[in-house]
Amino acid sequence: MTAQLATARTVTAAPRRLVALVDCCAFYASCERVFDPSLAGVPVVVLSNNDGCIVARSAEAKACGIRMGAPYFKEKARLAAIGARVFSSNYTLYADMSRRVMATLETATPDVEVYSIDEAFLSIPTPPGSPAEARAAVEAWARALRARVLQWTGIPVRIAVATTKTLAKAASKRADEGAAGAPPGVHCLWGDPDADAFLARLPLTDVWGIAARSAARLPADVLTAGAFAALADGPIRACLGVVGLRTAWELRGVSCLPLDRAPAPRRSLVRSRSFRQPLTDLAAIREAVATHAARAAEKLRAEGLAAHAVGAFVSTKGVGEGPHRTGSAAVALGYATNRTPDLLHAALAALDRAYAAADRAGRPFRYRKAGVTLWDLVPAAPEQAHLFRPPAPEQDDLHRALDALNRRFGARTVFFAAMGTAPRTPSPLGRAAAPEPAWAMQRALHSPRYTTCWAELASVA
Repeated sequence: MTAQLATARTVTAAPRRLVALVDCCAFYASCERVFDPSLAGVPVVVLSNNDGCIVARSAEAKACGIRMGAPYFKEKARLAAIGARVFSSNYTLYADMSRRVMATLETATPDVEVYSIDEAFLSIPTPPGSPAEARAAVEAWARALRARVLQWTGIPVRIAVATTKTLAKAASKRADEGAAGAPPGVHCLWGDPDADAFLARLPLTDVWGIAARSAARLPADVLTAGAFAALADGPIRACLGVVGLRTAWELRGVSCLPLDRAPAPRRSLVRSRSFRQPLTDLAAIREAVATHAARAAEKLRAEGLAAHAVGAFVSTKGVGEGPHRTGSAAVALGYATNRTPDLLHAALAALDRAYAAADRAGRPFRYRKAGVTLWDLVPAAPEQAHLFRPPAPEQDDLHRALDALNRRFGARTVFFAAMGTAPRTPSPLGRAAAPEPAWAMQRALHSPRYTTCWAELASVA
């Protein structure tokens, strides 16, 4: 087939619906700023698990040249020199703020696909009127929605609108920078007279779904999104397969990736964390695995799922001196369940099989990470009867009460003894309320969980 009129202008008629991408700006850093006005205008960075690497940067930090993914210990002096504020990852806060943002978006349209913790695709009808009038109406709608999200949640967002998801992703960068003298934050690529020129300038590796290795398989002169969209279908499919061809059609304005309003239920669930320090003690590792299993069970119940099999793993992660090893094992349950005692028992049994104290030379393994995997997930109800396991509705009532208490009063309000008894709640000042176990993550710069923990509510002097 010949080239399909090359660019996003393939579809000339006004589409019935448009796609809007709402992307939170420097989301983790923005969450920290919502409850701490002193962070306004200050470089802010957020660190990964165990305060290892930089995973989020405010615009001020980016302007100072702070690199994404840079090890914290290498950038620590530089961050201090520019007066940056540094935070450990506060996933509890970020998840709750994400929920609030997505709920706000659903007040504008019921057609919302949550793509990630800080991004969502929206489907909106094309306004009536001439193309210019319709485009102006779309941008006015987007600016109103952007202001609503900021007012209701405190999180700044940028909104890009186009005829397809891929074009909306591309337009998001234009929304961030502003176009043709327009204020930044919103851009509608549909109807933009500069759309073809923009795609002709956009590097191919900036296109959603086109990585550097994929781009390298294309002809050497195909360096931009516009050049890629102008290729004939045959060479694209030969180089990148049907997935690459869909991307090209999306760049031409033909939607190949409809909104996923009801994502397929997950088939597996993994929960793991690195330890703050290497461990050789099986008892401490059992506490970590028990905690991961209990939290995974809680997540299953929240999503209405149950697991048929449970696995556990431990790893030295191949870092540092000494022997290295990764061990894993799985236990088939014979029935589907989301009850914590069942999953705890299976996870600890799998851990006992996966764990080894030392190598053949007697050198101890210094484990740095452990976790659990739940497999073959199915809807929790209705539950299929089991010959040797009679129904126990009182257990389900117990777990509903347990989950309700932990949601209302904070994690570990009620917990299982296998998870250990040492408190693991950071104080609002970023210091641990009590000595944490060796397997807990290092979060020396943790901010309060302002929205989900009564003990860490913001106070007004």
